Amino acid sequence: MMRRLVISLLLLLASAAVCCADDDIHALTPSDSIIARLDSVAASMDTIADKDHWKKVIFRHGWSINDTSIVYPPVLDFGAKTYRWLNHALNYYDTTYVVNPGKTSGKKWKIMLKNDNWIDFYSGHLGKWRTYVQMNSDVTSLFGFQICGMGLSFTYMINARDLLAGRFIRNRRLQFSFTTSRIFVEAYYRKHDQSTLHLHWLGKWHGDEIFSGLKRESYGFDAYYIFNHTHYSQAAAYCFSKYQKRSSGSLLAGIYASHQDVVMDMSTLSDELKTYLPNKVTDYRFRYRDFGFLCGYGYSWVFHHGWVYNITFAPSIGYRHSFPNSIEGKKSLLSTNLTAKMALVRTAGNFFYALTANHEGHWYQSRQHSFYNSYSNFDLTVGFRF
Repeated sequence: MMRRLVISLLLLLASAAVCCADDDIHALTPSDSIIARLDSVAASMDTIADKDHWKKVIFRHGWSINDTSIVYPPVLDFGAKTYRWLNHALNYYDTTYVVNPGKTSGKKWKIMLKNDNWIDFYSGHLGKWRTYVQMNSDVTSLFGFQICGMGLSFTYMINARDLLAGRFIRNRRLQFSFTTSRIFVEAYYRKHDQSTLHLHWLGKWHGDEIFSGLKRESYGFDAYYIFNHTHYSQAAAYCFSKYQKRSSGSLLAGIYASHQDVVMDMSTLSDELKTYLPNKVTDYRFRYRDFGFLCGYGYSWVFHHGWVYNITFAPSIGYRHSFPNSIEGKKSLLSTNLTAKMALVRTAGNFFYALTANHEGHWYQSRQHSFYNSYSNFDLTVGFRF
């Protein structure tokens, strides 16, 4: 560059002046320190003159956050270094046990066809544990697709049963999950308005009666740490973003919080069934909030190349606060809940196929009542990495 040539000439002249003494002219040979200074100044001026050099490198050769040869501006450089450090600290695996298909094959995106089926189940005892009650919802079946990659995801599902019946879906469900090698976080929101259930037990009565007096709203989150995080991947079984090569398991421990609000209006029952209710009470509401700790274990069994079977079991215990408008008013109780998962995953090249099941249960227990409400779902997934 012309700028570098001019600087070189100036430094050479300066060195010549220093080397002249007693009218004797010595050889104009710059020292090593002057040459080093020359290169440093020239490089700095080149960088200043071309502030967008990093953009040109990305445009010509492609971009990767893990490419350390790209020189970013200070703010972006700090962000890139921070991300690389966190990614190594939170998302490191022993590649003899777990691999990331996005790194090994460059396939960072997935498209999946999904069939999601879920059912609600309710059971317990009313009125000093005297009257047993049991009911369950119909199976809600959703069909759709999901596209995800680079930490982003888009899902579109339709309720096949309501579509065929010409009705709008009344059940709402939102779900969020975040996973690294060390940490798994899952949050949810579910609301069931005017749900139709099948009543099977009420005291001494046993049969199958349609019950439309139940409403339910629930939300919460689970967050746990995976201790054997270098050898065991929860994401390999349930997010399909990793690939488990060898069998391994891990202890899981963390925290949870949840809010449950189940309203049962028994006044919608027939006069015959009302006679089985304790003390002729027709309004039951279990509204409470939980906080506590969960501890469990997850294990992935690789029984054949490309196949993995996972089972995860995580009971929890903590503090429960019931609200004033609950069936027993404001109370402090012991919280006991259960989360269990199971998955069977087959990987064949860029294709993968999965069957997954999940059960989430909340048990309310006091001297007057016991009530277990649960949510269970079963998913079938066919996916392709690209």
